[in-house]
Amino acid sequence: MPLPARAAGLFGTRERFSSDLAPFTKWDKVVARTNDEERQARAGCADGGSDCVAAQWRRFVAMLSRLPLRERIVRANDVLNRVRYVSAVANWDDPDHWETPYEFLAHGGQCEDYAIAKFMALAASGVPDRMLRLVVVHDTETGLDHAVTVVYVDGEAMVLDNQIKTVTPAARIHRYIPYYSINRAGWWYHMPARPGAALRLAQLEP
Repeated sequence: MPLPARAAGLFGTRERFSSDLAPFTKWDKVVARTNDEERQARAGCADGGSDCVAAQWRRFVAMLSRLPLRERIVRANDVLNRVRYVSAVANWDDPDHWETPYEFLAHGGQCEDYAIAKFMALAASGVPDRMLRLVVVHDTETGLDHAVTVVYVDGEAMVLDNQIKTVTPAARIHRYIPYYSINRAGWWYHMPARPGAALRLAQLEP
């Protein structure tokens, strides 16, 4: 079951939950493509060679699964933040392309691709969906839209971010205004804590 909506949500907002993922086509497609690639990988790359992205991913997930949760999220953040940043336009000639973890490892990626890979790695390692979210935000320091992964650890939202080196509690980060957060069970709309404040629509999704 998803985490319930709460009076004080991520980054100081109020949250409203919906299980209707139909508008989020890019998220739906990247989840489906990730599942397809995983199924195909079971039939290929059987030798587990070092050049096989699928084998690298499986070894990474297996390593994560052996770690306690807090160490697991730190390791996932550290390892995946080392993947090179490459824009979706440079990789795919499409600014709206969201990468699977296999594509991300093979080609590098941009902010949402780091967030997707971290989400999928932690989910594959055994972290339940109810503890995971991909969050699309507006970064008030850069003036750009951005994406991060959030993991709830003992009720505390921990942020995994390619712009911030260390895993950091969301309550300590004040530069982000969230548009929405999402996992495979549903999504949360984020509303300003102060009545009358406005959040514009995100451009990353749908």
